[in-house]
Amino acid sequence: MSQQTTELRGLELTGTPHERGITHGETFADEIETNLEIYLSVFKHKGTDEDTVYEQAEKFVPLIEEENEEYAAEMKGIAEGSGLSIEDVTVLNARYEVMYSAFKKAADEAGGSADACTAFAIQPEITADEHTYLGQNWDWMPGLETFVMEIRRDDKPDMAAMTEAGIVGGKIGVNEHGIGMTLNGLVTAKDGENPFRKPYHVRFREILDAERMDDAIAPLITKDRACSGNVIVAHAEGEMLNLELAPETVNYLHPEDHLLVHANHVEDRSSMNSEFEKLIPDTLCRAPRMKRLLSKHRGEIGIDVLTDALRDHFGHPNSICRHPNETDPELDRLRTNGSYVMDLTERRLMGTNGPPCEREYQTFEVT
Repeated sequence: MSQQTTELRGLELTGTPHERGITHGETFADEIETNLEIYLSVFKHKGTDEDTVYEQAEKFVPLIEEENEEYAAEMKGIAEGSGLSIEDVTVLNARYEVMYSAFKKAADEAGGSADACTAFAIQPEITADEHTYLGQNWDWMPGLETFVMEIRRDDKPDMAAMTEAGIVGGKIGVNEHGIGMTLNGLVTAKDGENPFRKPYHVRFREILDAERMDDAIAPLITKDRACSGNVIVAHAEGEMLNLELAPETVNYLHPEDHLLVHANHVEDRSSMNSEFEKLIPDTLCRAPRMKRLLSKHRGEIGIDVLTDALRDHFGHPNSICRHPNETDPELDRLRTNGSYVMDLTERRLMGTNGPPCEREYQTFEVT
């Protein structure tokens, strides 16, 4: 087991996908094992035993190879570098798909938990420096090991993206073309019914592989998904789109008054239901709270305004800056594991390892 640090670590990854994977695996071998142990415990807690998890992982290995050979090669490098099996690494890279059927069951029973985040995107018309900003607090289980991948490549865009140790696809990041993404959890009716579809983490890597906005959106919508999620895709020029993704349906939300905000409930219910608020009713408070905190600074929004909003404690502990609720069972406790602000205009990512009220932001440059 690794000893968690208060620093948000960065790791430069270069070379072929396999070589990048080896570097990742060797550098964070202990952290990858920690994450695997945590997820296996959570899967068990949610009703999915270890044998079932690995049976699913074995099926995902060829599926990922078919969908994205480079992603599969990087996974194999992580396995080789860390000394774990390819199935171990696949458990992490397909963890959304493995776990969401259990989360749906928990939602139906009004118990349990899933990752709970608050995200925003801001067009340059209302920022102080006329830059485009994108960011979020990433709320999930305490103890997970994360770092920022600083990927340098000749054949595809360079990027800076936060990921969990052992996972190839970054969840929150920006690339050299000014394309960025954030992620929020959603739960809807058909989650987990067809788990063997292209994993979300593969799609996330493909978003940040893109040079154009349309190519960044395509991986999310061209093939049906195993489970639900919310992704904001934005470009430095100020174009941005919020995608509410259910297994077979997608809602498209555009900025209102040059601002997008999203938490963990479906905003457009014309085509899909919404289950997450049964698990965490605070999502219904966090989204409008974030919108209000930012809207009152129209024309003056910059890094200080954004980081202050991400430190907000209204509704504590179930606040934008989230802290563990000690009344919940240990494996259902959530906290803000990291806070991120991206200046897409400058191709810069700022982040923390842990709640932003307790940590300083560190800066990672793409170019």
